[in-house]
Order: sequence, then C-alpha cells, then structure tokens
Amino acid sequence: MTEEFLQYVWENTLFDTRHCFSTAGKAIEIVHPGYKNRDAGPDFFNAKVKIDGMTHVGNVEIHQRGSDWFRHGHHVDAAYDNVILSVVAVADEDVFSSKGRPIDGMVLAYNTHLWDEYAYLQGLTEIPRCSHLLRQGDSALTSMALTGYAVERLEAKCRVIQEMLDETKNDWETCFYRLLARYWSGSVNAEPFSLLARSLPYKIVLKCADNLARIESLVFGVSGLLAGCAEDDYVAAMRQEYEFQASKWRLSSMNPASWKFARVRPMSFPTVRLALFAALMPRFNALVSAVLESSSLEEVERLLDVRASIYWDTRYKLGVPSVHHVKQLGQAMKEIVIINAVIPFLFVYGKGRGEEAYCDKAITWLEALPAERNYITEGWERAGVVLSSALQSQAVIQLKKEYCDAHRCLQCKFFSNAFRRQEQGTGRERS
Repeated sequence: MTEEFLQYVWENTLFDTRHCFSTAGKAIEIVHPGYKNRDAGPDFFNAKVKIDGMTHVGNVEIHQRGSDWFRHGHHVDAAYDNVILSVVAVADEDVFSSKGRPIDGMVLAYNTHLWDEYAYLQGLTEIPRCSHLLRQGDSALTSMALTGYAVERLEAKCRVIQEMLDETKNDWETCFYRLLARYWSGSVNAEPFSLLARSLPYKIVLKCADNLARIESLVFGVSGLLAGCAEDDYVAAMRQEYEFQASKWRLSSMNPASWKFARVRPMSFPTVRLALFAALMPRFNALVSAVLESSSLEEVERLLDVRASIYWDTRYKLGVPSVHHVKQLGQAMKEIVIINAVIPFLFVYGKGRGEEAYCDKAITWLEALPAERNYITEGWERAGVVLSSALQSQAVIQLKKEYCDAHRCLQCKFFSNAFRRQEQGTGRERS
C-alpha cells in the first residue's frame, strides 16, 4: 500500500462517504474531501466533514499508518494545527496537534479490488497497461478525455515555443524557422536539425534565399556533411561557395557525426531532408504570413510542397550516384510538420496576440488531420480506442509519454474512470 494510492482513493471518494466511523467510534460523513495540496503542508485543504453531526471545515492529512504523523514531525508543526481528520490505512496511534489537541482519526475502507488492479498494472510492460479496462469504456467519455490530453500536449509544445521566442527576443520568423527545422525530419535527426537552425541564422538565409545553389552550399556546409564526403563537380562547387560564405558570415560547421543514417530509409536520409529544407528556404521571407493567412489545411500543404534540386534526383548522399527518383516532401511528412510545428506555432501566436481565431483554427486543423500511425497509436487501437483524428493521436502520445511511461496511472482520467466503474460494479467490498 502506498500513501499516493490512499490520497487517490480519498480525492476521488472511492469509498462510502456516508457510513464512516472514527477510530473512537464517532459517526463521520464526508461532505467534501477538500482540494489536493501539491506544496508543503497538509495533503488536502478546505475539506468539509461532519463528525457526530457537527460540521468541521479544515484540512485532512493522509498516511499509511497513524504513527507516520509523529515520524513526519507533524505533532510539532503548527502548519498541521488546522487538520480536522487524520485518514490512515492502519490506525496504530492516536494523533495530536502541536498544541496537544486530539485529532479525530479514520481508517479508509476502500474496495480491495482497486489496490489489486493498481498493483497489477504497475507490473505490466505493455502500453497502455490498462488495455483490458479501456475496452469497457464509454466512447463519449473517452472522446472528452482525449481532447483534454491533446490540449495538454499542445500546451506543452507551446511552452517550448515560448522559450524559443524568449531566446530570439520575440522574433516570430526566426522562431518559426527553428521550429520547422526541428520537425523537418521526424524525431531521429531532430536535434542536429535544431542545431543547424541555430548555427545558420535566419537573417543569413533570407539574404541568400534567392540563389538555391548558394543556400544548399550553406546548409550542407554548416551541417558538416560536406567534409569527407565523396566528391563530384556539384560537391566541389558547393565546397568552394561555402568556404566563401563561411568566411563572409563567420560560420562554423557542425560535427558530421551528429547526423544519423543508420536504420533510416534512404528517402529519409538527413542529406535528402537537408536538400528539401534548402528548397523551402526561398519561401521563408513570406512563410509566416502565408501560414497565418491560410484558410485551409490544403493551403498549408501547398506551402510545404517542395522538391529538391535536380542534383538530388540521382542522389541520396552527396557525391554518390543512385537510380533516378525525384525527391519531394511526402504527404505523411507534411502532416508531421503541420502537427508538430505549424499548429503549435499558430496556437501560440493566437494566445500571444490575444486573437482566439488563430487558436480555434489550430484546433480545427488538428481535428481535421488523420490520426498518426506509429507504435503508440497502434497500441491504443489494439486496446479498442478508435482514433479518428490527429487531435486524438496526439492525446495518446501525451498519455504514453507523460503518464504510462512515468507510471502515473493514478493521475490518468482513463484509469480513474475505470476505477469508478469497478467500484460501482463490485458492490463496494471493503478491506
């Protein structure tokens, strides 16, 4: 048994609130369990409890054992003098305030199945662990919960964007440039792409954006991938151009070992993604305004509809010929960029400017995009949760990363709802 679990049972009133008794035999009715305190002090504030018919309003402290009150030093801490009820799993000692006032104690009698289920889930490795519970869920409640977690994930991304804005002194264009770079190749090379965008300043990109060959030279030169690669006439020209531009702008090259090619499909090689990113750069001068003014997803997708220069039609790596294949940004990659970069940027912009229309548009686009396909979403769909949009797939990604991986079942709405269903369906057997 853990104190966290007892707090969960108390907070969600997963016990009979009307037929409780104190350790001294007094009748207790829980009118309101109070509000969880996440800082120092008693566990719950402003609880309302009737003890022998008299209403008490104050704080509640929860422990595994009554003796923990003394072990934690609450008996000499005035911050706990307003505690009206000590709730425990085992009442091995009576408790007192720092002024010697006796505090009523109560043993929390909960459905033993709740603890058994929780302990069982903590030992599972599958994601989500509560798969067998999800299949019993209400579809309307599931949809509402997923919307909440999607917004939670969006807000987390917004905090990252706000950090970028702070770093760039509220330069929205530079922020968007860095954000696009981070998500341009998915997760595998996200970090080196982020470093590239910081190492190759947006203002330099704008000054050189009218010349694709020059932009490619800058992108591949700063990436470090021009060093040590196979050479042909195109690569030789790129090196010469980069040496001039690096001297002019005082640029330095990244470590080429930062880029990952292993277990990456050729169309997703960082060299191909860099070539496509370079092809997008001539649009950067008006890209932010174009995104903000777009009235549909189709317009945004057209903005991202780029193909690499002709050189890359027969290359996947610098200087290494291959079969002819036009390199374009595919639909799946466009959707990843829109979900992870465009939509959060639009949301932050709307919040920052106090223009809710942009926030609404961001959510609408997230609902309109198809659900992402990856091992996380596939796991939830095997558990019976049908994902109808990117908003819902973002929600389960948030759940997996912030709740399942962190074993935060007790803070998860799905687990909470499952507990309530079980409490209603098992006749409230008590420990």
